[in-house]
Order: sequence, then structure tokens, then C-alpha cells
Amino acid sequence: MASPQKNIVICLDGTGNQIEENLSNVLKLYRAVSKTDTQIVYYDQGVGTLRRALGWGWLKQKVRLILGMAFGYGLDGNVLRAYEFLVRYYEERGPKRAPVRDRIYIFGFSRGAYTARVLAGLIYEIGILKPEQLHLAPAALMAYKQTIEGRRARDAGDKNAYEGEGANFRRVAQPINGSVQFLGLFDTVSSVFMPNPNGFLPPFVRARNLHTRNNPAVEVFRHAVSVDERRRMYRAEPWDDGQFFQPSPYATDPDPQDAEGRWFAGFHSDVGGGYERRHSGASQYPLIWMLDAARAAGLEAPDRMVNYLTGITAYSSTTTYLYPQPSLTAKLHHSGGGLWALLEIIPKRVHPRMWPERKSILGYYLPLFEPRLIAGRGVVDRSVYDRIAEKRGYKPENVPDAPPTSRVN
Repeated sequence: MASPQKNIVICLDGTGNQIEENLSNVLKLYRAVSKTDTQIVYYDQGVGTLRRALGWGWLKQKVRLILGMAFGYGLDGNVLRAYEFLVRYYEERGPKRAPVRDRIYIFGFSRGAYTARVLAGLIYEIGILKPEQLHLAPAALMAYKQTIEGRRARDAGDKNAYEGEGANFRRVAQPINGSVQFLGLFDTVSSVFMPNPNGFLPPFVRARNLHTRNNPAVEVFRHAVSVDERRRMYRAEPWDDGQFFQPSPYATDPDPQDAEGRWFAGFHSDVGGGYERRHSGASQYPLIWMLDAARAAGLEAPDRMVNYLTGITAYSSTTTYLYPQPSLTAKLHHSGGGLWALLEIIPKRVHPRMWPERKSILGYYLPLFEPRLIAGRGVVDRSVYDRIAEKRGYKPENVPDAPPTSRVN
């Protein structure tokens, strides 16, 4: 008898976030969800995580953290471990044209959110290998990453260009066509750079992977975005509007993708969590929003634990370890001090420019902590306007004074 359909939940944390007292929102999600035979859960600490080390080991870990922040050191390893978990446990049942598949939920914060996008892109471009093909997982990831060059040539009009390593890998390995039930992200950051393959100037260019801004394999997409974050290395990563959900190449008449990006008050880790528990009331708003959306899409998380972690009620009458309630006046943690400030006086190319009001000279300008632009279909959460009304002195310049109704919810 075939095993019952199950949920597979993948939680990918941000740079420096790990299992400790001060929980990120991804770690709260990991704790909140049910862990049963019908819902298995995976958690991975962030890129460049500072795991406890002694002596010179601490310095080694610090270097890894810096490399992880600048160049995504460790990103491939994080993607590969999560993908291998999927390969081990993912099942497809029934006829090929109408299979019953396990449901995949992927959550991420910061560069863990970018890791989540890459993982979802890998699922779409390559598929999910069978358990007996686990040893091919590194080759699958490499094929996915190498596909982009052939794809660029074809997009440029070269019909004879090689279709890419991904298509060739799929043809030979015959993986399962997978889809993602829910992709939930907290403030995606993709400041991952690589040596310029086309010359010496500029010496480094921003790395880009396939299907990280558009992905037909994703049914429900949610992205909690920081209103107040301004660091140039933490530019918000958009998601293209107007996409369709196509769970397999055989699917016809695809439905519109259920996608929403929502803006919340606070800096990067005020949205993704991870600060001291008593000062993390601002991060509860995006957590509640994300949990509500994921549970509506079938994620199993008991009310008692959800209400406890979001500060609504104590877990029991004897609970003394409490989480803060959502707070409109909670402390926000400015993230632009120290060495980050030096990066803001380094000239930056006009394209892309986040904030149109910065003046440019000869195609360059100084970012000087430019605000993020709230554009497109971005929805500003009601809590942002409630905080503006409640908290004296709080009025981010990128938040519209009188927004259209569609921008507030």
C-alpha cells in the first residue's frame, strides 16, 4: 500500500541565524509546525553561520561569515543539503499524467530566502531526483547553475544556442516533476557577487540564478519586506507580477499564481526576527501574516503553539518563558552602523537605482542609505500606518502618505 500524501517543510535561516535563545521568524516557524508522519520538517542554519568554536576556530568562522555575506560562501552547500533532504523523502503516487504528490513548503529569511528561491528554481528547472539517484544531487545543482548561459543566448535570439545543461540532465536522469505548494520569504537578500566573466571592470558582478524572480512551479508565494532597511548590500529582491502556476510540463490552462509581497515596519531583522526576545515585538506582525497564509495553504501548525510563539497567549498556565505580543511601539534596530556606512559613500551605477531622487553624475551616484522604493503591487501592511499614527517621529519617506486602497491591508 502506498504511503499517504505528506507535507515536506524546508526552513532556511539567514546569515548568522542559528538555534539559540533569540529566534528568527524561520526558527519560530520551525518550532510552530507539527512534526508527524504526514509532515516532516527540515531546518538549516544560515549561510556563514557562526557555530560555536574555540580558539582560532572562532576567527575561521568569522571569515566564513564575511565571505558568506559578500560572496554567498556556503550557499551551494545550503541548497544542496535541502535538496538532498527532498530527494530522500519526496514521493509521487498514481499515474504520471495525474499524480498525487507530496506538498512542499519552503521558508527562508535574508540570504536563506534567496537560498529558498534557488531551491525552488532547482525544483522547476531540474525536478526532484529519485532516492536511488541521491548521489547525482551535486550534478543536478551544477546543471541548474550552468543552464543560465545557454538560456541567455536563446533569449538573445540565437535559436541554435545550446538549450542548457538543465534540459540535458533532465533528459538523461528522468527526475520527478516537482512543484512548490508554498514559498514564504522574509526580506530576501541576494547580495552574492562573483568575478566578472566578461572583463576586469567592474571586477565583480552580482550573481544571478534561474527562476529566482519568476517560477511557474510555485503555487503560493508570500514575501514579507522591510520598509526601513537601507543598506546597499541588502537591496530588496523583487518577484515578478502576473505569473501563472504550472505544476508540470503536462499541465494545461494554468491558474494565476497566488503571489503577494507585503511591506512591514522595521529594518531587516525586525522583519525576519532574531533580536532579543523582549525587543522583538515588531517581528511578530510578519510572522503572524506568514503563518496565516501558509496554514491556509495546508501547513499543519497547532493553534496552541502558534498563539504562544506569536505572543497571543501563554502556552500553559505555568509558562514563564513568554514571547512578546505584536507591538506598534516596539524598538526598531537600525542596521546601518559601523562598516556598513563606508559602503554608502562608494559610487554606484545609476542602473539599477533603488531611490529615484538620488542625483547622479556621469552615470554614478552615492547611495547614502537610499530608501527602498515601494512600487508595483506591493502591499503596505496596516500595521505600518498604525505605527505611524501611534509612534511619534516614525514616518518613513518611502511610505505613501495617502496610498491607494489596494496598497493597505
